[in-house]
Amino acid sequence: MSDDFSFTMAGDDKQQRRAFRTDVPGLEVYIPARDARYKVGDLSALGLAFIDQTRSFKEGEALELDMFLNKKLFLSGLKLRVMRVLDKGIIGCNFDGIDPRKEARLDKLVLEVQKRLIALRRAAKKKA
Repeated sequence: MSDDFSFTMAGDDKQQRRAFRTDVPGLEVYIPARDARYKVGDLSALGLAFIDQTRSFKEGEALELDMFLNKKLFLSGLKLRVMRVLDKGIIGCNFDGIDPRKEARLDKLVLEVQKRLIALRRAAKKKA
């Protein structure tokens, strides 16, 4: 039996996201090379987007940053690559060579957010 598994759903196309993305309240990144903090707009297991009003980042740029959750250090020394720089100051990045322990910690955070969103939706349906 093969361990490979794949499927498609109606509406799948190459433009869709490769991973679930979510907003995590209180999530920020600090980039030591710029001595600056940025609010994270969304997070996935593959990368993140943050807000930079100066629009000083360039596509392809390599970054190393620390991630803070509610002002507490969550992960340090994350390596990312800038994939997109959008007009509204949104900087889209992919993780670049993340070690398994850091990846597991990020996966757990994303999963916890997904669980809470599901619980909130269920509670809202019950009230409606």
